[in-house]
Amino acid sequence: MGKTMSVHFLKIVLLIVMIFPLSGCLLAGSSAGSSRNAVSLHIPPAPEKNIRTNNSQIDYVVVQKQDGLISLWKDGRIVRTFSIMAMGANPVGHKVFEGDERTPEGQYFINEKHVSQNFKKFLSISYPNDMDRKNAKRFGVSPGGQVGLHGDRGGMSGFWQRFDKNWTDGCIALRNDDIEDVYALVDVGTPILIKP
Repeated sequence: MGKTMSVHFLKIVLLIVMIFPLSGCLLAGSSAGSSRNAVSLHIPPAPEKNIRTNNSQIDYVVVQKQDGLISLWKDGRIVRTFSIMAMGANPVGHKVFEGDERTPEGQYFINEKHVSQNFKKFLSISYPNDMDRKNAKRFGVSPGGQVGLHGDRGGMSGFWQRFDKNWTDGCIALRNDDIEDVYALVDVGTPILIKP
């Protein structure tokens, strides 16, 4: 009888151990249990100018500043993700003026790509848009510009930059190998959604 009771007790303990972790999965899947830090994703609107080709490898780019991630999307699915190496010295919040060292937030598009003498490759973001210009004008300041995705300087200078997570003036820096991949996959005209 003692052996039967211990087997029965063991079955109950195993059942509890198996069910308890599943209850966390159920809660995590519900909106009531969602993290406050979770970032909802949605497909950005088409770029202002239809300059993309029909055979684009990527439909849109999503930047999650707080999580330090960039994801490339195609047909509603994530194709690739990359860790952000660095942003500006003041990365929290939307860019308002030139020199605030913030990365813009909102919906933009990649409006230019080029090889960069300083940063390996550069994908320019269509900042400032009309709303950004109006907002800066309201404060009597220049909104700035030349914000984009790029690599590091390479060599010893690039090596030391990797230890500083906030060395850009508002751009989004990736490791050089990662910017090569992003540059190859993302076409000019691709929408980019930059989330807080």
